[in-house]
Amino acid sequence: MDFYSSQEVVTALGDKAEEKSRLSLLRVSILGIMAGFFIALGYLSFIRITGTLPQNWGSLSTFLGGCLFPIGLVALTFVGGELATGNMMVMTLGVMQQKIRLNALLFNWLIVLVTNCLGGILVAYLFGHVVGLTEGAFLEKTLSVAQGKIADSPMVAFVSGIGCNIFVCLAVYLGAMGKSYLGKIFGLWFPVMVFVVCGFQHVVANAFIIPAAIFSHSSQIQWLDYLENVLFVFLGNAVGGSLFLAVPLMFVTTKPKPKEVELSGAGVYEK
Repeated sequence: MDFYSSQEVVTALGDKAEEKSRLSLLRVSILGIMAGFFIALGYLSFIRITGTLPQNWGSLSTFLGGCLFPIGLVALTFVGGELATGNMMVMTLGVMQQKIRLNALLFNWLIVLVTNCLGGILVAYLFGHVVGLTEGAFLEKTLSVAQGKIADSPMVAFVSGIGCNIFVCLAVYLGAMGKSYLGKIFGLWFPVMVFVVCGFQHVVANAFIIPAAIFSHSSQIQWLDYLENVLFVFLGNAVGGSLFLAVPLMFVTTKPKPKEVELSGAGVYEK
């Protein structure tokens, strides 16, 4: 077979969680910033392809942008990076397999989230604002997307975050199943493309698009609005990656232990 079995992948991801828990703070931080950079660059490509397309193209415009967005996850998978949303599944599997403790999970989620957001904000400022790639002719699209994210109520942002991370963690899972370079890319690409087309909210991606709108000085969005969005989208992403994917994966891949039956009158057990 040119792919790993579900049992092999779940076990390997649990081992991966153990490796992540042993990384130094400096290494986790650098890898977190890298991941934030890559995801933001994928979102930047989305803005550049959709920003000046005719409005009557409708959802086809979003589809074209969604085809480019996954390059961020592909890059961090092969080059290196710690992504908070993917770790929501991976670290949960590590806890469930008793390979790491809960405090290691929480520490990883917190540090990686903060550094991911830092990476996204840097791209928004340096490439979006200083270079101007999200402004000028593309500013209307930038503002429209960012305001759409902020406009969601806390409940909508939370539920949207759940939907997003089901797809993102599915991409991580399918990518881990592939044995070849192309197999991994196909596994990573399509679930991410679908979440973008659906318009779900991703806490790291939002760390690029919302600050990009703020840096343009053409939006009514404030940093407090961004922080509120981060909170509820993060919680939704966490639920989507852990409860909606990691827990079911453990359930369907864990083999039940064989029952022991006592032989009549002998006090001997067989499996």
